[in-house]
Amino acid sequence: MRSRYLVSLAAVVALTLAAGCSPSPQSAADTADSQPSVGSRMTVISADILVLDGKHIRLGNAFAPETIPDARCWAEAVAARQATGVVQRLINNARTVTVEPTGGQDEYNRAFSIVILDGLDLGQVLIDNGLAARRTAERFNWCDPISRSAPGAPAITALTTPPRL
Repeated sequence: MRSRYLVSLAAVVALTLAAGCSPSPQSAADTADSQPSVGSRMTVISADILVLDGKHIRLGNAFAPETIPDARCWAEAVAARQATGVVQRLINNARTVTVEPTGGQDEYNRAFSIVILDGLDLGQVLIDNGLAARRTAERFNWCDPISRSAPGAPAITALTTPPRL
């Protein structure tokens, strides 16, 4: 039984190697697949801080919760972890990325930008799913009680409905 398995395995390896030796025309789909993926070009620092091709970017339209050690409460740390994980998955699955600077930089010289993944505004996706707040003059406080009147807060319904990711 084992020898039959080894012979089958050897046949598969031989066929695979032989197929690799014959030249075949490249289709447009093959060429697109050979380009670096967005995930290989982008590093997620936090849900609203990214590095693309060595350039540091800050989402220009969304405030994400702060990660540890900057989180101000447990709720913010947990929300940051969830939001960062979602952004990482979105980036890993993205085929295209566009960065549109909005002007200005944060205190660490990261360019404020709109990040578009496969045609979707990353900041808006995070806001729509309650994972980020709108960028306002004041930073959103993730540790305050939930309120409909909190400036820049995501819609409360984002916390009661399944994510649309």
